[in-house]
Amino acid sequence: MNDEILSAFLDDELPPDRVAALLEALQEGAPGSAELRDRLTVMQLIKDAVSGVEAPDDGFTLRILARLRAQRPRP
Repeated sequence: MNDEILSAFLDDELPPDRVAALLEALQEGAPGSAELRDRLTVMQLIKDAVSGVEAPDDGFTLRILARLRAQRPRP
């Protein structure tokens, strides 16, 4: 699954047949499901942050932001 599919899912724009395939891929025990769930979680957190959703922070957000900064391409 690519990020476009995950983004469409989060935006409620993924066609129902593709949703079914995504949900199967997210199930515990499916190959790569843990990594896929992690990517989906990070994308949801980013979406929430961009749209201004506030949530209590125990440092988790700061760790996510640090990971994002570490992944940023260097000029």
